Amino acid sequence: MLTLATRQQYASTIDGQMELEFTKEGDYWCNILKRIVAVIKFLAERGLAFRGNDELINSSQNGNYLGVLQLLSQFDPLLSNHIDKYGNQGKGRASYLSSTICEEFIQLMGDKLLKIIAKEIKEQKYFSVSVDSTPDLSHVDQLTVIIRYVEKSSHQAKERFLKFLPLEKHTGETLTNTLLCFLNEIGVDISNCRGQSYDNAANMSGRYNGMQAKIREINPLAHFIPCAAHFLNLIGTSAVECCVDTVNFFGFVQKLSNFFSASTSRWAVIKLCLGSKNLLLKSLSQSSWSAKADAIKALSDGYNN
Repeated sequence: MLTLATRQQYASTIDGQMELEFTKEGDYWCNILKRIVAVIKFLAERGLAFRGNDELINSSQNGNYLGVLQLLSQFDPLLSNHIDKYGNQGKGRASYLSSTICEEFIQLMGDKLLKIIAKEIKEQKYFSVSVDSTPDLSHVDQLTVIIRYVEKSSHQAKERFLKFLPLEKHTGETLTNTLLCFLNEIGVDISNCRGQSYDNAANMSGRYNGMQAKIREINPLAHFIPCAAHFLNLIGTSAVECCVDTVNFFGFVQKLSNFFSASTSRWAVIKLCLGSKNLLLKSLSQSSWSAKADAIKALSDGYNN
């Protein structure tokens, strides 16, 4: 036993060597993952695309994720050796360079961030909610959930975007059930809601079957306040539409923009004339009334040119 103890202390044993090798291998992959997580956070915070047309190392079309890793590898010997050893290995061998690891880490980061925001909301207790939906390019309707609350320490109003929720129907009952299920999942009690703010659509602001009415049946203290921005936009649009001269004027502004933007040669001429004032003709916005001011600025300030 004395001989065995002496050997373990000075010469180590077979299982000790295996443990040392295991620890060394674990440290290697942890250091690789730290670099990968840093790149994913960098791209996600700035809303940049991850993927390109392929997932091949040293390809000019492999996207921002692999491109940034390749850039870092020029100054990081560990990452450089890893890419040389595991790059372009294909499926069946772990490299943590594929899009699969990106999606997993993004999901983990999103879940972690959602838990932190939910914890903040529960600590402040009282909150207000605002939701709206719009279809994306893949024709999936997404419900945007935003929570507002006041921090106890700083007494500042905070507005947090929580999540996009898939939506199939647009009835007030469906919208209400979708929101309540989500709040229940993150542990936020709807009874602490003190305000609602939506647009003027009937399924949102309807007095009897709208979303605000359904939520007030559950929590009468969740007072509904229509979105002021939507109201102001509707008032501006309606006020202008009753004046024929104004409608004709904005129609002329839109035709003027179409005339110059339809031709590269005409656009070069107008750009040359207005370039000294940093002005450009813009198309009218159909959704935001205030954007019309930007559209007529070039015509107003650069009329003589």
